[in-house]
Amino acid sequence: MPVILLLASFSVSAESPVTTSDASATSVSQTSPAVSLLQNYQQAFHQRQYELSYIVVRQGHIEPVRLIHGVVNGVEVAHRVYLNGPANEAVYRDGTVAFFEPGQSPYSLASSRLPGMFGNLAAVKLEDLQSNFDLVIAGKSRVAGRPAQVMRIVPKSSDLYGLYLWIDYSSHLPLRLDVVDQNGELIEQHMAVTLAEYEKPSEWMTELASLELPSTVMGKESAEKQEHQINWRLGWSPKGMKVAQKEQHSLAAISESVDYIKLSDGLFDISVYANAVGKTNPLREQLVRQGATSLHTVVRKGIEITVVGEIPPETASKMADSVTIGPYFEKSVEPVQ
Repeated sequence: MPVILLLASFSVSAESPVTTSDASATSVSQTSPAVSLLQNYQQAFHQRQYELSYIVVRQGHIEPVRLIHGVVNGVEVAHRVYLNGPANEAVYRDGTVAFFEPGQSPYSLASSRLPGMFGNLAAVKLEDLQSNFDLVIAGKSRVAGRPAQVMRIVPKSSDLYGLYLWIDYSSHLPLRLDVVDQNGELIEQHMAVTLAEYEKPSEWMTELASLELPSTVMGKESAEKQEHQINWRLGWSPKGMKVAQKEQHSLAAISESVDYIKLSDGLFDISVYANAVGKTNPLREQLVRQGATSLHTVVRKGIEITVVGEIPPETASKMADSVTIGPYFEKSVEPVQ
């Protein structure tokens, strides 16, 4: 029988204050308590059999989500589904994520991460995380009477968000994750509702382990080694962000391919699109935010630049404004910090 943990929203109160010097000292050693706690979290997230139901709160809007995870014959399998509205699902299996989204044909992408913030944090390389964030043990708290360890993940740059993470003491699985800005204001919250642990994979996980997934999508550059169609250069990106992918890509709102660069620090991702105005119906210049995700669109010399990612709106604006368009560029280059 599964053990059910009922969780409720609560206020965090660390048992002892953490100073700036404490934070720096915590992040220096690879064997610090904070690093050990994250190592336990990553191991539990990838190796345990469990079902986690949680809500994602963005600007007052609540989305219930269910994540089922298992390891079947040594293969990691997971299924994430949004429980309200049109079916929106993702299946992770052995380095591939298949997406089943409303209005689109199913497709797969090569990925080492389960979708979502819990998955991002479970897959990030801890040495990379320590390069860009201070890891701080922030005391103990309780979730519906169950003890939890609280951790702060504090960005070293003001251009990125920070995190609060609640980890269950007994299972090391996530109970809650808050995305906060530089002032500590809540931007987005992932809050567990129920957590069930199992001794062996569920029947659904066993079925997914043998299910045929949709074909893997490849960008044109990956498949054909094509150069970008537009001469453009991204002049600035937040410290720690590295170019992870360059290709021709398709936006959901348009039918034609656009130039695309993906940047990542292992925890947060940023996508930058460049599209010649006139090929498609141009988007309006805009700056919007939904929870932790910001989108900024500008037009430069007839080129539409869109920056979207889990970054503050000010960071998205700085990145979009740093893009330079010109015939004098022989090729796109990586952004200058």
